[in-house]
Amino acid sequence: MKQSLLDILVCPTCGTQLTVESTDDRITVESGTLTCPTGHEWSVERGIPRMTPRTLSELEQRTAAAFGWEWTHFDEQHPQFEAQFLDWVSPLSASDFAGKRVLDAGCGTGRHAYFAASYGATQVVAIDLSAAVETAQRVLASFDTAHVIQGDLLHPPLRPAGAGDGFDLIYSIGVLHHLPDPQAGFESLVRYLRPGGTIAVWVYGYENNGLVRNVVEPLRRATTRLPHATLNAVSYPFSIAFHLAAKGVYRPLHGTSVGKRLPLSEYMASVGEFSYGQNHAIVYDQLVAPTARYIRREELQTWFDRAGLVDVQLSHRHGNSWRGQGKRP
Repeated sequence: MKQSLLDILVCPTCGTQLTVESTDDRITVESGTLTCPTGHEWSVERGIPRMTPRTLSELEQRTAAAFGWEWTHFDEQHPQFEAQFLDWVSPLSASDFAGKRVLDAGCGTGRHAYFAASYGATQVVAIDLSAAVETAQRVLASFDTAHVIQGDLLHPPLRPAGAGDGFDLIYSIGVLHHLPDPQAGFESLVRYLRPGGTIAVWVYGYENNGLVRNVVEPLRRATTRLPHATLNAVSYPFSIAFHLAAKGVYRPLHGTSVGKRLPLSEYMASVGEFSYGQNHAIVYDQLVAPTARYIRREELQTWFDRAGLVDVQLSHRHGNSWRGQGKRP
């Protein structure tokens, strides 16, 4: 943990300023204790502030454990990731990150925060509830401007916007739909958005996702109860079928009249560009999540409207998910 993080870090329980006790040098802290004036303590382990609430629900604990295992095992970085990131946050571009203070809400392996930092952000804070922060710390190690925190999006240990605090750009990719209350997660993040700042999210769509909702979702109720290593083994035949369908059927037929009539045509054609390893990770990701919500366009619009955001832009991605972004007046 870089000492400069203390300027924006607060106790997630009471919201007060933190001090750090450590035997490390003054610039970075590998291990130590963060303490607030009311006596709450949080550890710093392997350079990461560990600030997860002590009262997580059983569902939140299962979700954190599931994605923690996933993103510490499926941690390979692929060349398609940068284009994928920019597509998820479109119409934002790389230049929109330059000179900004950025929050990656639900950072997973840190691969998106890596691009945000490389695009010239002045500060990138990557937060995740799970053990994936171990991977993120490694991915972001070369950036002095990047910080990794293990914490909860519903109770981020960060100073809310105001008096110079907060973030110019907040994004959350593929995370909110896994929360017990996705809208509450969105509203929590808006509290940290500076006036004039932009928030961008990507969520599963309800529309055109009947195959996933009616086939994968019932299957997931069983697979999420399996030990992680067992689930990984179970996922292999599904991954092979998924990969062969994408490569052998959807990609060759993409753009044809037959291809357009296939379910999830745009999405499946897009993953046909990926390696087997990437597609295996996608299948595992679908089978491991203890909960997933599928968001309708009008529901996503309501999130932005109730938060009082302006210049709202919603767009379909591959016909089965939604991108949304807006600005705080």
